Amino acid sequence: MAATTGPYAFVFWNDDLTDDGVLAQLREIAAVGFTGVTLSARIGLSRRVGYLTEEYFRLVRLAVDECARLGLAVMLYDEASYPSGSANGAVVERDPEFAARCLVRIERDIEGPADEYWRPALGRALDARLLAVVRAPIRGGAPVHDEAELLPVEDRGLVRLGPMEGRWRFTAVFDTPSGGTIRGAHAGQDDGSALAPPAADLLNPAAVQAFLETTHDAYARALGSHLGTTVVAMFTDEPFLLGRNPREGAQPYTPGLEAEVAAAEGLEPDEVLRNLPSIWDADAGFARAYRDAVRRRLIEVYYGAQARWCESHGIALTGHPAEPDDLATSASLHWPGQDTVWRWVLPEDGTALAGPESTAPKTAASAANLNGGNAIAEVLGAYGWRLTLDEAKWLLDWYLSRGVPTLVLHAFFYSVRGGRAYESEPDLGPHNSWWPHFPSLVAYAARVAALFDEGTHRVSTAVLADPEHVPDGPARELLEHQIDFFYLDPARLSEADIVDGTLVLGDQRFLAVVDHRPEGLAPDREADAALERFKEAGGLVVAEAGWNLRSLQDHLRAQGAAVATSSPEPNLRVVRFESPDTVTYACFNEGEEPIATTVILPGAPEEVHWQDPFTGRRAKAIRDGSQVELSLERRQTKILAEGPARAEDPHLALGRTARLDDWTGIPTRALGALPANPIGLGDWAKREPLRRFSGTCAFTTEVELPEGVADARLDLGEVGEAAKVLVNGTEVGDLLWRPYALTIDGVHLRPGTNRIEVQVSNSAANHYEGARRPSGLLGPVTLAY
Repeated sequence: MAATTGPYAFVFWNDDLTDDGVLAQLREIAAVGFTGVTLSARIGLSRRVGYLTEEYFRLVRLAVDECARLGLAVMLYDEASYPSGSANGAVVERDPEFAARCLVRIERDIEGPADEYWRPALGRALDARLLAVVRAPIRGGAPVHDEAELLPVEDRGLVRLGPMEGRWRFTAVFDTPSGGTIRGAHAGQDDGSALAPPAADLLNPAAVQAFLETTHDAYARALGSHLGTTVVAMFTDEPFLLGRNPREGAQPYTPGLEAEVAAAEGLEPDEVLRNLPSIWDADAGFARAYRDAVRRRLIEVYYGAQARWCESHGIALTGHPAEPDDLATSASLHWPGQDTVWRWVLPEDGTALAGPESTAPKTAASAANLNGGNAIAEVLGAYGWRLTLDEAKWLLDWYLSRGVPTLVLHAFFYSVRGGRAYESEPDLGPHNSWWPHFPSLVAYAARVAALFDEGTHRVSTAVLADPEHVPDGPARELLEHQIDFFYLDPARLSEADIVDGTLVLGDQRFLAVVDHRPEGLAPDREADAALERFKEAGGLVVAEAGWNLRSLQDHLRAQGAAVATSSPEPNLRVVRFESPDTVTYACFNEGEEPIATTVILPGAPEEVHWQDPFTGRRAKAIRDGSQVELSLERRQTKILAEGPARAEDPHLALGRTARLDDWTGIPTRALGALPANPIGLGDWAKREPLRRFSGTCAFTTEVELPEGVADARLDLGEVGEAAKVLVNGTEVGDLLWRPYALTIDGVHLRPGTNRIEVQVSNSAANHYEGARRPSGLLGPVTLAY
């Protein structure tokens, strides 16, 4: 089987594909160093190729054969665009009864005395079924659901509303097609189009079986023995039970669901019908019971069927649910995942630590670690052409530092012809101006991901949470104090063993539990009993109402498991990896300023060194007993690993600094026309002829160095936006974010004339959007030696 952990390229087949074009794209991706690819049909795929056609599967086989030759793992994407489950409309085409269904309501408020008939109807719809009519008295401006009554429906759908006194609300609840669609594969099948494919009923086993037969079985026939070898997973993408753009106010439903709710809650069927109007009140107890029933059925009918299919074919089920904080659904995947797209999370706006989206990485990592799977994330998608490599590095670290090693980078466009350039942009591949620098970021992600293969990601603390919506509150405080954790579904506690004062689940040995179950969550006696046993054995349980960070820190310190810093470092993230032979730590700077502190890293070996997984450089770890000095530049990551440093610390022997102002820039790559004239220092986007030039310009200069130079420090000042540095023809580093500075090893320098080349690439937004973002080598440039 191909390697599975590490960066994947999310490939968009979005035009009229040719054999040569498909193969060329895969070869470019392999050359960059990706672990694998996720192959996806996307809006813009030509109708000549079609979706799930003979020609489509011929191209899939061609691509997977080539991936096998190149050593790329393959995730198959199970839908045309998204959300998954409808086979580009083929499921509903097979049987219209397989269309996604929903509950909708019509309400009437009537003041008594009154006695009349009502024939509730959804316009002229003939496919709507009146499921229930309920009346409830109105007090304080709101219906009292606890006093609701189910009314009989007479022939012709008439309901007698009286006789009555006082004020009442009458609610008619209908079962009807949701009207939701998915984004299809071809032009004219996007949101709002009359040809947008209808969404399928993912709660209906027959509809899901039709989906598997149409999509998965067809892939199996086309790929044969590649499944379980080159093909490692099937990616299912945020299934929406209602589809996109459904009827207003729709709630998920499939015929017979009320019987499941009744059985789960110990109610009579009529009691379920009587309570249906309260499902539109998210805080009502019955609404939670209904949502739980929907989620259980989705997990069993949709995810369960897919998981069983994948297991029988030797591959994993992966992807992500519709919500970022849904631990229960994430756990139904062999490789749990999440996605972060549309600029939902950014470095400096607080979204990394607050709000439901902030929980996405830990949700995926928690589900994966407790299931023994591989955590994945779809990331960078729809961040726009203004996405910088600075932001990209931060987002990758945001996931890696929380325990997600397999990052599916969204996306690599087959084509940017016409409007394709603006469909969930940016392209991360050759259609982007900073493509020459992207291999450095891929190599970095692969090096950090390798830590998850070489050791087990260990945490000290479990956060017991509502599995429907895990909380962001305790997560922030724990992360800002370097206390690593996983979320834990209370239902999993019954599986735990208690050994020597630790709560053992899978590979994890939790020393403490933060009980953050919200009010309103159904009591779980088995979970409560397990917590009591854990406390009796010496474990720490911190209740939400008595949340006390200090008591948790003291307990971890007493157990020899507390990461501690000499000064508060809220932007420092620390991940611990254990293998049979050693302990390794990865330290990430999530903030905008450098970090300089000393840190206690429990269990670290005696002889250690720091590694920078982006540059590959090693440095001596300065240690005083249990404390290790740690310095991290903005966006820097360091790994504390066992072994000597190999003496790579920089040495500026002469203490001199030269300012380098004499540069000549020659454009070497462009998304449009290549400029003919040289470019000097400064922002080329301010020059009208170069306003929309997005590409790469090679700036060169020469510097005279005396005898006795050891290493040197090159500081480029400001750059728009990425710079690859070569010294005397040898590449010495890629600078993709501030500070644009690096150390040049003395082996690359010589007495006399030295040629420095800086290959600067600017933002693709200048070309695609006319954005006029700062571009070029802005300086000032200095060389210290």
